[in-house]
Amino acid sequence: MPANLTTRPCPPQRVGVNLQCGSSSTVLSWEEDSDVDLYTATAIKASGGEVKKCNSTGSTCPFNSLACGETYNFTVTAHSQGCCSQASDTVSIQTEPCQPVITSAQVLCQSDQVQISWHQASGVMNYLVTAMGSLGYVDAYNTTQTLLSATLPCGQDYNVTVQGQGSECDSVRSSPAFFKTSPCVPQDVTTYVQCESSVGSVSWGPSDGAESYVAVATGLDGHNHQCVTNTTSCTWNDLHCGEEYTVVVRAKDDNCTTVPSNSSVIHMDPCVPQNLVASADCNMKVVSLSWDASNGTKLYMVSAEGGDNTTGLTTNVTTAHFSDLACGHNYSLTVTPHNPQCPGSSSAPASIQTWPCPPSGISTTQDCLSGNVTVTWQACNGSDYYTVTMESDSGLSETSMSNSNQKIIPGLTCGHNFSVSVTASNQQCNTTSSETTGLQSVPCVPTNVSVVMDCANNTALVSWSASRGAFQYSVTARGSHSNVSCQTSDLSCSLGNLTCGSSYTVQVAAMDDSCSSVPSQAVVLNSAPCPPQNVSAHFNCSSNDMTISWDATREADHFLVSVVTDNGGISESCNTTDTECSLGNVTCGKTFTVHVTSVRGDCSSQQSQTHTVQSAPCPPQGIRGNLDCVTNSAWISWDAAPGADSYTVSAVGGGNHTANCSTSSNTTCEVEDLECGVLYNFSVTAKNSQCESPPGATIDLQTAPCSLSAIMAISQCHNSSILVMWGLMEGGVGNTVYTATAEASDHSRLYCNDTGTSCYLYGAQCDLRYTIIVAASSDQCSSMRSPPYRISMEPCPPRNVTVDSSCEDHSALVSWTRSPVAETYSVVAMAADGHVHMCNTTSNNCSVSDLHCDEQYTVFVTAHHENCSSRASQNATVNTGPCQPDGVSVTFHCNNQSAVLSWTPRDNAVEYYGCAQSANGEMLYCYSTDGNCTIEGLECGTVYNFSVQASDGTCNSSFSESVQRGAVPCPPDTVEVQLLPMQTEVQVTRVSWTQISCRDTEYMLTLTGSLLGDSQALFELSSYWTNSTYFEIPLPCGSSYEATVQSRNSAGTSNASVALSGTTAPCPPSAVVYSGNSTFASISWNASVYATVYTLYDNSVTPWTQLCRVVGLSCSLSNITSSSLVITASNAAGESEAELITNVIPHVRRRRHLLEVQDGDLSAPVLHITQIASTVVLVKWETEDDTSQHSLVRRKQDSSSPPEELTVYGGMILVTELSPNSNYCFTVSASGSVTSGPESEPVCVQTGPGLPQ
Repeated sequence: MPANLTTRPCPPQRVGVNLQCGSSSTVLSWEEDSDVDLYTATAIKASGGEVKKCNSTGSTCPFNSLACGETYNFTVTAHSQGCCSQASDTVSIQTEPCQPVITSAQVLCQSDQVQISWHQASGVMNYLVTAMGSLGYVDAYNTTQTLLSATLPCGQDYNVTVQGQGSECDSVRSSPAFFKTSPCVPQDVTTYVQCESSVGSVSWGPSDGAESYVAVATGLDGHNHQCVTNTTSCTWNDLHCGEEYTVVVRAKDDNCTTVPSNSSVIHMDPCVPQNLVASADCNMKVVSLSWDASNGTKLYMVSAEGGDNTTGLTTNVTTAHFSDLACGHNYSLTVTPHNPQCPGSSSAPASIQTWPCPPSGISTTQDCLSGNVTVTWQACNGSDYYTVTMESDSGLSETSMSNSNQKIIPGLTCGHNFSVSVTASNQQCNTTSSETTGLQSVPCVPTNVSVVMDCANNTALVSWSASRGAFQYSVTARGSHSNVSCQTSDLSCSLGNLTCGSSYTVQVAAMDDSCSSVPSQAVVLNSAPCPPQNVSAHFNCSSNDMTISWDATREADHFLVSVVTDNGGISESCNTTDTECSLGNVTCGKTFTVHVTSVRGDCSSQQSQTHTVQSAPCPPQGIRGNLDCVTNSAWISWDAAPGADSYTVSAVGGGNHTANCSTSSNTTCEVEDLECGVLYNFSVTAKNSQCESPPGATIDLQTAPCSLSAIMAISQCHNSSILVMWGLMEGGVGNTVYTATAEASDHSRLYCNDTGTSCYLYGAQCDLRYTIIVAASSDQCSSMRSPPYRISMEPCPPRNVTVDSSCEDHSALVSWTRSPVAETYSVVAMAADGHVHMCNTTSNNCSVSDLHCDEQYTVFVTAHHENCSSRASQNATVNTGPCQPDGVSVTFHCNNQSAVLSWTPRDNAVEYYGCAQSANGEMLYCYSTDGNCTIEGLECGTVYNFSVQASDGTCNSSFSESVQRGAVPCPPDTVEVQLLPMQTEVQVTRVSWTQISCRDTEYMLTLTGSLLGDSQALFELSSYWTNSTYFEIPLPCGSSYEATVQSRNSAGTSNASVALSGTTAPCPPSAVVYSGNSTFASISWNASVYATVYTLYDNSVTPWTQLCRVVGLSCSLSNITSSSLVITASNAAGESEAELITNVIPHVRRRRHLLEVQDGDLSAPVLHITQIASTVVLVKWETEDDTSQHSLVRRKQDSSSPPEELTVYGGMILVTELSPNSNYCFTVSASGSVTSGPESEPVCVQTGPGLPQ
C-alpha cells in the first residue's frame, strides 16, 4: 500500500534584517512557508560571545539589547513535524555606534583656538562635534579623529557634545563639555574727551566675556598712564599739556588678558603761552607782540581786542605784528596756541594803547517829505571842526562845515545816490574818515500810470513809467469797502482780491530802501461784478419743471444760468435780467449741477457756489416675483431705477387685502403676511429726496389656500426647541403624517412630523424669528397646509457689551449689539460695596446714573422677549472717578502773594488740581500728587474761592466745596514810634509805618498798655481806618504801651504787625521837699513811674541852668542864689513837665561899701570857668597884689559826699579827674597871712560823657 513521506522543511528564503536606531534592537524577517510550524532565529557577534535566539511562528523575529558598535550574523531555521531545515543564508548588520566620552577641552589665551579630545567609540565611522555658544553661536564639525582643533568666537561660554556616526545609525550624544573662550579684543576704541590741559577720556564697545578692562595711554616721550575699570570708558586727570597719547585697551577675565585693541589718540591742549610783551610803533601804526614758545604748539592765534573791535592773526613763530588796529583804543592782546587737533587755551592778556582815531560811525537820516538830510558821526579827540562832503553818482558835490558831530543839509535832488564822508580837522592835520556811507535821495514820483482790468480773475494790472532812484513801487487801490495794494520792483503790478462790484482809486508811489515818493496822480478802476448769492433750485414733482433763483447783485447787467448733469450728458442754460429761471420737461433720474454768473459790461463774475438738485426718479422696470409658501410671503425683484434712493413694493389683493415692504439698498424686497388663497397685484415705486416716481409695470401672484385649521407654537426657553400644535384635518385618516416646517429669519429650516396633533422642532437658535406651517402633504404649497404662524426664540446673551463712563455726571453708558428679537433689555451695575444700579430700555444702550465715586462696578446685560429672557451677557467692568477731596484748608502767605491748599488725599486719585477763582472769573491753578500744593500769583486785595479737584488719570472728580479767602495785605514791615514833647502831662505818640504795595489798602493803629504801671489801670486805643502811613494818639505821662498796625482792603484784614513796646515820658516828681538853708540844702522827692533820671533846674534864667542830675530821689545844693527852682523826671521817651520847688531860701550876699575895706581886708574873687575837655575845667579868678593864697571848694551836686577843698597859689587851677555826666559847683576865697577873705559866687558846670572805655 502506498506510504506518505514528508521531507524536512527547506531553509527560509529572503532573509533580511532591519536595524532599529536608538533602541539597540533589530528585526529579522524572512519569507513565510505555510507548512512550517516554527522558526528559530539566531544572532551571533562576529567577534564571538553569547548566542541570541528567537522563536517565531510568523515571518519576523525581534532581537533586543544588542551591544553597540558590534557586527552581528543572523540565520533562520524552519521546523515542521519534528524536522528542522538547514540554516538559512547568513545576513549581517552592524549595530549603532557607542556613545563617545569627551576627555578634555582646552582653550588658549589670546587665541580663538580650542582643542577637544574624546575616547574612541566602537562602531564609529566619523564623529559629529557640535559647539553651542552662550550668545547664540552654533557650529558643527565632522572628523574621523578623536581630537578636534577649532576656531570659536571669543567671549562665550560653550557647550560641546560629540556624536558617533555609523553606516546605519548615529550614537547617543556624549555628555557635554563646558568651557569659556578668552574675552574679545575691545573694539571701537574712541576718544571722546581731549583737548584739555590735563583730562582725557576714551570709550570702547563692550567685549564679550570681559570682566574688566585695562587702558594704557602712552605719550610721545614714552611715559604712560594706566586705567583699570569694569566699565567701557576711562578718564585720566593727570595727562600733560601739549602731549599726544596713544591709547590701547585690553579685556580681562579670570584667566586671560586679550591682545591690545586698535589704538586711539588723545590730543592734549597745547600749553598756555607765557611772558607776553607788547609794543607799539605810532609812526608806522603797528603793534607788535612777543612771547615764550609753548609745548605742543604748531600754530599761534593772536587776538587784539579793543572796545567793540577784535582783530586776529595766525603765526608759527613767537612774534606777531598788527597793522590794522583801530585808532584811539586800548587793546587787550592774547595768544592762543593751536595744533591741528586742539584749539588751545588763551594766555593772560597784555594791554597796549594805540594812536588817535579819525572820525567814524558816519550815519545819515533823511526826512522823506522835505528831503533834508542829517549827517551824524562819532566825535574824535583832537578835532577842532568837521567837513561833510556829499558827492553824487553823477558828479554833483556839496560840502558843509560843522563844529559838532552832526550837520543838517537841505533837500537834495530826487533819485540820486550820494556818497557821504567826514573829515576831522585841527590846526595841523586833516583826517578823513576811512569809511563812507551812501545816501539815496527820495525817489521821483511815478508818471504815466494806467490800469487794465482782468474780469475773469477779478484782478487789475497797473503799469507806469520808471522813476529815478526807485528800487520798488507800491500800488494802492482805495475803494469804498476795502483797500488793495501790491509792491513790485517791476513797472507793473497785479492787484488781486478786489472786492467785486466796487470802484477804486489807484495811485503808485516809488520807494527805495528808506523813503517813498509822493503818490502819483489817481486813476479810477471798476472791478468785476459779484457772483450771485443764495442760489437755490427747486424741482416740481407734478409738472417735472425746475426753477432756479438767486439774490440780486449790485452792478450786474444780466445773469447767465448753467444747468449740467453730473455725467455731463445733458446741459441747459438761460440768459435773464431777472433773478429767476425755469426749465421744463426735466429728464428723470438725473442729478443736476447749477451755476449762475453775473455780467457787467465786458466782465463776467466768477461762478456762484455750486448747487445740486435731483429730478424725480424713473419708474422701476423689470418687476418679477415668487412666493415662499412656508412664510406665506412674496419675494419681489426689479431693475435699479436711475435717481432712486429707496423703493416701496405694494401688494393689493381681493377682499381689501394689502401688504407692502420698503428697501433703500436692494432691488429685492420680501412682502410678508400675505393671506392664503388670495390673488395679489404687485407694483414698485422709486423715491429720492425730491420726488416719488409713478409705479412701474405690475405683476400678479396667487397665494396657495390654507385648508388646515390654525396652528399654535410655543418656544421652549433655553431648550432650543419649539412645540408645534395643530388640529386634525377634516376627513383625514388616522395615520396621516403631518409635517411642521419652520423657516428662520436667516432662511434656515427646521422640520418635525407626527401622526398626532403636535411635534417638537429641535435645533431652534436664539435671536431668530421662525415662520411655521403644518402640512398634510409633502407639497408645502398645496392646499393641505395651515396658515403660517410666527414666533421668536429667546434672545441670545447680549454681545459686544461696552461701558463708556461719564466723569462729569457719575454715570455710565452701557451699549451692546441689538438682538433682532429682544423687546426690552435690563442692565445691572453692581459695585464692590454691594451697591446696585439698574436700568431698563428698549434700545441697545442704557445710561446707569448716580454711580458712587471711587468704586469698581461689574456690569451685565439681559435681553427679554415676551416670557423669555436671555442669559446674562459677559461681565464688563467700569471704574468710577475719584470722589471730590474734602478737608480743604487754605493758608495765605501775604509776603509772596501765594496760598497753600491742603486736603485729605483720596485712595484712587493720582493727581490733584487746586484752583483759585476771583469774582471776575480769573483762574489760577496748582498741581500736586499728594495732599497740598501752592498757588502763586494771587493779586493782593482780591477775594478768591479755593477748591480742589482729584483725578485718577482718566476721570476728574467734581471740585470740592469752595473755601473763600481773600488775598489780604501783609501788616506793615516796619513800625516806628516818635514821642513829641510832654505838654500838660500828656505826650503825643506819633506812630508811622511803611506802605504796603497793595491797592486800596487802609491801616489801623492800636495802642494797648497801662497807666503808671498799674495792672488794674489798662487802656486800649485805636485809630480809625486810614490810608495814611502815620497816626498820632495822645497818652498820659507814665504810660507803658504796645503799638501794632493792621492792614486791610476788600479782601480782608491782615494780622497785627510785630508789637513795638515802649513807655511815655514820666510824670513830674511828687512830694518834693526842700530842707536846709541858703548855704546848704537838700531836696528830696517821690519816685516817678518809668523815670530813669531826675534834673534840678534854676528857671530864673533862660535857658534854665541845670543844678543837679541824679538817678536817686534826692539832691544837695549849696549857696543857693535863686528861689525859682524846678525839678523834672526823664527817661528815653522824654522829660516830664517841671515841678516847682517851694520854700526855697536863697543866699543873699551883703554888698560891701569900699569905705568898709580896711587895711588887711580881702575882697571876694570873681570866678571864670572854661571847660577844656569833657571832664577837665580851667578855673580862673582875679587876684590882688598882696594875695598869694586861695581856697577853692568843689562840690558835686548829685552826690552826698562832702565838698573838696583845694589850696591854690596864684589865680588859676586846672581841675581834672571830674566824673562824667555830673554837675559841679565851684567857689573860691582869698586867704591872707592872718585872715581869710569872703567866698566868691558859686559857678556850676556840667561835665561831658567822658572818654570811651
